[in-house]
Amino acid sequence: MRPAERNYQYEQQLSNAIKQRRRVRMRYKYDVHYRVLEPYILFKDEEKRITIIGIRIKDEGKPTKQPAPCQYEVGLITDIQVLNETFEMDRRFSSYRPKYKGLDVFTAIDR
Repeated sequence: MRPAERNYQYEQQLSNAIKQRRRVRMRYKYDVHYRVLEPYILFKDEEKRITIIGIRIKDEGKPTKQPAPCQYEVGLITDIQVLNETFEMDRRFSSYRPKYKGLDVFTAIDR
């Protein structure tokens, strides 16, 4: 599947949220409900998709769902709000891991 069209505005908002360690509330393609994400890294993956990875701490459509690491293609996000809520980085995360080597990392919480 080819990458979605880039959304530079959302990329900038996510980049700023990572730098400021602020949570984002977003809606993903075809979803009615929002998710709340603690964003960790924004990069271009092997298929040239602009991708955000973080911890999804809330899924408003499934309130009993536990927090979990998630990744989303930025071009498929349909709405985003940067929240005033900040978060602490999980120390187990590293954008220097081999899986990110050779990729275009735009912003990462530990850089």
